[in-house]
Amino acid sequence: MSINISSCDTLCYKGSAKYNEDIVGVTPWGAWVLDGATGLNNKNLVCKESDAKWYVNWWNKYLYENINKEKTIKEIMIEGISSIKSEYYSKVEKTKIEKLDTPSSSISIIKYRDNIIEYLLLGDCSLHMKIGENTHIIKDRTLCRLDKIVYDEMENLDNLSNLSFEEIKTSVMQTIINNRLKKNTENGYWILEFEEKAIEKAIYGEIKVNQHIDILMASDGFSCISDRYNLINENDLLDRAINDGIGVIYSKLRSMEEDDFKTIKFPRFKVKDDSSCIYLNVD
Repeated sequence: MSINISSCDTLCYKGSAKYNEDIVGVTPWGAWVLDGATGLNNKNLVCKESDAKWYVNWWNKYLYENINKEKTIKEIMIEGISSIKSEYYSKVEKTKIEKLDTPSSSISIIKYRDNIIEYLLLGDCSLHMKIGENTHIIKDRTLCRLDKIVYDEMENLDNLSNLSFEEIKTSVMQTIINNRLKKNTENGYWILEFEEKAIEKAIYGEIKVNQHIDILMASDGFSCISDRYNLINENDLLDRAINDGIGVIYSKLRSMEEDDFKTIKFPRFKVKDDSSCIYLNVD
């Protein structure tokens, strides 16, 4: 059963990479943001463009076809992992796939069930909800903390201002690899990939809809304006989306990245990351 969405606004823009590996979806039964990541070995094994693009597009299609079913988000996601794992490994030789090769994705997803909103998050996508006067921010910070190790290493490079973006990234690649090898491990972070166990490790909950709710769902390429660049206080991000619109926030984000195109002020993995967001006004 669906609930009433009074208004909806979405954006999903490519960053500085060749392909957009984000995707968003909105239906009368739910909504989601997916932020894909291709394997670090840069092997595109199932798609000539980007395995991560293939991965998030597969999930987007699957969710459009299944989000309306009388099942919980967890049940839908676990069945999806079983299906995509079977399809992926039918296209590649499993014995030759390394942990760094496989695509994965962060996700923020909600599903409407009667007067309940279910939510599930993996990776570093976020969910902001304003219920009455109270704003709630739901996000797994584990991956953010691992990313910060890399950012700190970048900032401490002796000749940072004289290096190109590629030189900066190459200098810290071993740390990036070490972090990626921690995906879906007890001492690392949990993300959407090919392991059903990750769904049980996801952030999951339910909200009863008995009053007006504003919802913001975002990839880290959008939420970084508040939790990385500090251009907007994280607690105010949803209010800014309500009052100014997510397009205004996005423009402010891109303006900052263009001013810091050498990635000196804010060292990062991409000059411009893919940026995606959904704003929903729910009754």
